[in-house]
Amino acid sequence: MSSASLSTKVGGESGGTCDCCGQTSKTIWGSVLAAEQTVAVYYVQWTIGSPQHYPNIDLVLGRWGEGTVASDRALVALQYQPRSGGGSVRVIDAKGRPPEHSEICGAGLARADVIGTPLAQNAFDVIDAIWLGDARIAEMRSLDREA
Repeated sequence: MSSASLSTKVGGESGGTCDCCGQTSKTIWGSVLAAEQTVAVYYVQWTIGSPQHYPNIDLVLGRWGEGTVASDRALVALQYQPRSGGGSVRVIDAKGRPPEHSEICGAGLARADVIGTPLAQNAFDVIDAIWLGDARIAEMRSLDREA
């Protein structure tokens, strides 16, 4: 899978309040497709105006559709680290991330289970597709100007 062959299907969004600072937080979600087949579902959560609260990006990767079950998919968690001039994304442990406790995936993967594997490239290809295909991500990336 390469990011050039992927597209996004924008989903919903919700807002709330950050538990630690009281600022407004936002979550967006959608799916990533290859040849019209879902290959990932994503959730991106950030605290508006607070670059010190690294945004979380949860990717549920694997097989989707009829005949599949949650154990066909795994959760890969990443953090966006805003920086002046453009931030970076890093893989983190997925244990405890909200999608891990849902019926959407089988397991949350540790960072060590992702880095250095083909799954890491898949995750970064999906991130590229989200960056290019979901215009809402620009709001999160605006944290770079505040970092």
